[in-house]
Parts: sequence; structure tokens; C-alpha cells
Amino acid sequence: MPAAERYDRAIELGVDYVELDVRRTADRRLVVYHDDLTPSGRRSGNLDYAELKKELGPELVTLDELLEVVAGRAGLHIDLKEPGYEAEIIGVIHLSASEDRFVVTTGDVESIRTIKQQYPAGRAGLTLGTDMRSANAWAMAGERVAELFPGARLNRSHADFVAAHQQLARVRLLRYCARRRMPVWVWTVDEEAEIAYFMADPRVATLITNRPDIALRLRASAARKDGPAEIR
Repeated sequence: MPAAERYDRAIELGVDYVELDVRRTADRRLVVYHDDLTPSGRRSGNLDYAELKKELGPELVTLDELLEVVAGRAGLHIDLKEPGYEAEIIGVIHLSASEDRFVVTTGDVESIRTIKQQYPAGRAGLTLGTDMRSANAWAMAGERVAELFPGARLNRSHADFVAAHQQLARVRLLRYCARRRMPVWVWTVDEEAEIAYFMADPRVATLITNRPDIALRLRASAARKDGPAEIR
């Protein structure tokens, strides 16, 4: 299913937010694509839009194209994949969504500082639990300690919330953030048992999933039994 159709389908299901993984091509086009590398192994940021589109086809859409698909029907979760174009992103999003209808996440502390300085009313989240498979064991250990004890990074970034990988959330991060009264978004949870587990935890403000059909069904069931439940 082409990317634009997947987003449209999720919105029709009734999700609260859609996540847009935003990158900039070599010719400075803003596109929505998750991976650093294309299927052929080329770095996506080194390709111009035409080259990237030729390889990815309907899997590649521009930010403007997806904003037209969303068209105010759901909130926007913008996940910045690289630093350096924060102001441009905020400028584009401002034309499509009010300040209470979008959030920005990134693992880059300076990006969050830039966003908060230029747009104090905007909500920005610090992403924790990034992929460390290419790092050596010592670097991985150091990164994990910093993510399990993220106080210094949170203080420097002035983030409004944490976007945590589900494994970090399970270890201690939910408890840590609850003590700081810091909201936590947990990503990316796709197994039904795991979705149910995190939805039942009041410390989880938002659940990020590729299976909104499962999450929305569980939320509806919880609402019938126990009153309102929230998932995004």
C-alpha cells in the first residue's frame, strides 16, 4: 500500500496523531521517509528528490503532500531525523496545524533547544533508545546509561516530554519520568500483548504503534469497561 494511503487509512480509523519521519534531500526537499539508507544501500540524504523518488516510488512522499492528506483530521507528530532544518519545519507545520495539534521529537538535544528557543509554545520531545547496532560495546553501554538517567539531557534540551523505546520504558524510565512529572511517549509497540501492557500503565501518556487497528480496539474496550482511555 502506498505511503499516502496508509496514512489516510490510519486517520480514517480514528488515530489522534500520525507520525511523519521528516528528512531533507540533497536538493533540500522535505520528504517523509524513515530510514537512513535506501533499499539499495545508498544514504537517503545524499540523494536529490528525483533520485530518491526513482528508487522508492510511492513509498516516498513530500512533507507537503502528506500534510494535504492529513488536512487537520489528526494531530501531527513530526520526528526529525537530522538536525539543521528545525526552523524550516516549524514554518511549514505552522501553516497546517495549530500549536496544540502538533509535536516534534528528536534525539538531538541541540535541535530541541533550537525549537524551544524559536517557538516556546511548541511541544518537543527528547527521543531515547536510538539504534546503537553500529556502535561498539562500550559506546552502547555509555549511551544506554545516559538514556536510563537522562536528567542532564532533559535539562539541557528543555524538552516537554520523553519519547522512549519500549525496552527503556520497561527497565526504569517510566518510574524515573514519573518522579519528574515528565510525560512519556512509548515507541514503537506493535504486538497486541505489549500494546495492552503499555496502555494499562497510567505513566504512559502516548503509545506509538504501527498497528492502530489493535490499539484503537483495545482503547474502545477499555473505555466500555473503565471509562476513557487514551492512545495516540
